[in-house]
Amino acid sequence: MDAQAWQELLDHLACGVVLFDAEDRLVLCNADFRRLYPALAGELEPGIRFEDIVRRAVARGLVPEAAGREEPWIAERLREHAEPAGAIVRRMPDGRWRRIVEMRLADGSLLAFSFDITDQVVKAEQAERALAQARLASERLDDAIAALPAGFELWDADERLVTCNAELAHLYPAIADLLQPGASWEALVRANHARGGLPVPAAELDAYIARRRAERRAAQQPTTQTTADGRWIRTIERPTRDGGLVAVRVDITEQRAQRAAAEAATARLHEAIEALPDGFALYDADDRLVVCNARYREIYAASAAAMTTGMRFEDMLRYGLAQGQYPQAAGREAEWLAERLHLHRNPGSPHLQQLPGNRWLRIDERRTRDGGIAGVRTEVTELVRREQQLVELNAQLDAARARLEEVSETDALTGIANRRHFDRRLTEEWSRLARHGTPFALLLADVDHFKRYNDRHGHLSGDRCLRRVAQALLACARRPTDLVARYGGEEFVVLLPHTTPDAAATQALRLLGVVDDLRLPHGDSPVAPFVTLSIGGACARPGHPEGPEALLQAADRALYRAKAAGRHRVEFDGSETAGGGGIGPAGRPGLAGRAGRKRPAARQARTVHWTVRVRARP
Repeated sequence: MDAQAWQELLDHLACGVVLFDAEDRLVLCNADFRRLYPALAGELEPGIRFEDIVRRAVARGLVPEAAGREEPWIAERLREHAEPAGAIVRRMPDGRWRRIVEMRLADGSLLAFSFDITDQVVKAEQAERALAQARLASERLDDAIAALPAGFELWDADERLVTCNAELAHLYPAIADLLQPGASWEALVRANHARGGLPVPAAELDAYIARRRAERRAAQQPTTQTTADGRWIRTIERPTRDGGLVAVRVDITEQRAQRAAAEAATARLHEAIEALPDGFALYDADDRLVVCNARYREIYAASAAAMTTGMRFEDMLRYGLAQGQYPQAAGREAEWLAERLHLHRNPGSPHLQQLPGNRWLRIDERRTRDGGIAGVRTEVTELVRREQQLVELNAQLDAARARLEEVSETDALTGIANRRHFDRRLTEEWSRLARHGTPFALLLADVDHFKRYNDRHGHLSGDRCLRRVAQALLACARRPTDLVARYGGEEFVVLLPHTTPDAAATQALRLLGVVDDLRLPHGDSPVAPFVTLSIGGACARPGHPEGPEALLQAADRALYRAKAAGRHRVEFDGSETAGGGGIGPAGRPGLAGRAGRKRPAARQARTVHWTVRVRARP
């Protein structure tokens, strides 16, 4: 076979092959060897010395383990190469591992093979790590078993002790010295009994051992045993895959005492809840019923069938709605349900709830620390009924008071406001004038020659006349704020808020006209054949230092002048004139004359007079 064929054969090998002559110069190498050092592939030609290959590989960083100690490493590698003594394992630049075997041939040349052992190295490393982890886990398990606050024991398939911790000896002090690997389970039980650590009658010991052996192998539920000194031991036993048994023992003496105390406290709490005169219910964080007392079931008798532990509050509400238990929900069940659930889930102030028969509850609910809801229902039917009665009585009193006030401010004869009502309104308007500068006018009207009317027609006719005049004046008051009141006898007063002197004069003429239009016959009046009025008026404007009494006196003076001037006319006494000549109401004789408007020459002269005269009809 020629050299080329040999080379092709070597290149197909799955390992690196290299041959150096006796002078340590490269003779040949295959493709796998060249792939190990790609940076030197072009330089691996026959004749290159081994040392040169090594130095170039180190210089170009192809030997990771030589980093930082290049010369010592090169010297060591040259010694290994000169005197090959065994396989060399080396990590290659690409991270893979190679096993290098060098051997001297008879002619002094050196043949070397390089095999990829990356998989073997990785597996070996994994195995080493697993072994280390197993050792660590075993140590940790031993530490954990020793540190357990419970007794631990491991038995083999022959019921012989494999290992146990110190806590087990504390639990069974009578046989602590016997708890050694290899000890028989049955022998330990009999020794514990013999030393007084197992409170079982001697005649029953064999039966006890048989029963316990069956329990250990069944390994279903934890078992509980008592010791001679009154302690309680809870044991959990489970079989292992190899037929052995592992057991954990815990001293639960304190827990049993605490549980007994808790059960007693719970019993007392339930007794206290049942003794409550009010209904009590407790719901958990999911709004499900935990407990309720008999009074609660009695209050909500229609829903009692649904009051089972775990029932949702909303479901009980819906059940009660279906039974007609909540009168307040009638006709608006969906809205009522939403409102009640909101109050229940967002507890705050107590609220009332109605039950059939006009019964009432006071509901007070609070959140518990674990997110539940505790609620108390107190029967307050009597209180609510009394309150209802009080509300009804108060309404009647308010109506009576309003009626009394109306009667106290109403003139009994004419049915319009009386003097008391007028006095109150006059004071209010004067205060409004002082605060806001709002003007108002006051008219005093007197039925002309009313004494003669009574003498001629009689007092009953006089009363009817006053009622007709009062209603006519009242009908003339067009604004809600205007007030028409009987001032006394045959005198009437008209209060006109927000009224100027000109507007007051117009209203006075209108009052004269509406009484004229009544055409009430007067058989003894020198003024006219029918009933007429005389009116005196005054206006209050901002800046008046006088009080309401002064305004009344001014209007009274104006009325006196109207009477003195012949009656059936209007006279004003005010701070300013209405000004200009006027006319009477349409269709009737006009004003006989009116003083021209003029202002006082000085502020001290506050009163200016004008007269409105109306001629009597023929």
